[in-house]
Amino acid sequence: MHMHMRVAAVLGCVAALAMVGCSTNSGMTPVGSATQSQSASHSFSGPGWHSENGVLFHTPHYMVTRQNANHGKRGDVSLSYGGGPVLVAPKVYIILWGYKQYGDSDKVAKLLKKYVKAEGGSSFDNTVTQYYMTSNGSNINITNPSNQLGGIWDDEGNAVPAHPTDAQVAAEALNGVTHFGYDAGGSYVVATPHGHSSIGFGSSWCAYHSNTVYNNQYVAYTNLPYMPDAAGNCGASIISAPKDEPAVDEGVTIVEGHEYAESETDPTPFSGWNSAFGEIGDLCAWYDIANDNFGKKQFTMQPMWSNASGSCVHGM
Repeated sequence: MHMHMRVAAVLGCVAALAMVGCSTNSGMTPVGSATQSQSASHSFSGPGWHSENGVLFHTPHYMVTRQNANHGKRGDVSLSYGGGPVLVAPKVYIILWGYKQYGDSDKVAKLLKKYVKAEGGSSFDNTVTQYYMTSNGSNINITNPSNQLGGIWDDEGNAVPAHPTDAQVAAEALNGVTHFGYDAGGSYVVATPHGHSSIGFGSSWCAYHSNTVYNNQYVAYTNLPYMPDAAGNCGASIISAPKDEPAVDEGVTIVEGHEYAESETDPTPFSGWNSAFGEIGDLCAWYDIANDNFGKKQFTMQPMWSNASGSCVHGM
């Protein structure tokens, strides 16, 4: 299936999948402090699951480009819970896949590190703490710890395909798990390098998140292409940039912020928090972009959907 057709199909079936949900479980002790027992049994088969070259992964959930965003009315919407896991004690593990080989003239790696180090404990990230998972009859809310950077790995040992497939991105996420260790609360971000993005990047979508399987446990991961390659379609120069950041990089924090919030609230699409119009970031995609304060730093961000206020918010 061509990528633009697949993206349309994925976006079109969000409502149905959100209502059906996916049974999930994670009982393995993580390397971090997040112990998460999920509310249902393992299910690594059925609609949305794929196996390719020995890698098991779920159909991704995409963040659309600016021109494909729905800027319609956002009222009368509420995210509903599908019974699956959330990332209760979230951490980000950044995998810079071939960045040294293919160059990083826009200094995306530096910005990613700076942003992830600052986001933990922020007002912006407080928005996700209203969402929860149910385990053994109790609701366990997502937390917002002060340090959410689990680590950064420059992977120059595994060759980067010209256009990585979903299976190849999932395999690289698993390479990250091998490098960092397994974390039940981890979001493993596969940052593909300049000129080596997956098909559809910049024309249909800007990034996606999904999950794969490691030792019979779920792994939440993100495919984060080299955002400046997509120019304005994925956020470059969308507003006046923070004073210490080039405008071409603004999409980096907008898109990673979007994908991280969705990984926290719906790490195994679509069994967490969802709606007929998408996830926590989809409802506010490319809307009300602003430079948000993260302590003494500023980053360009989109708002996230808050059930509490029934609106798109830049923090709580």
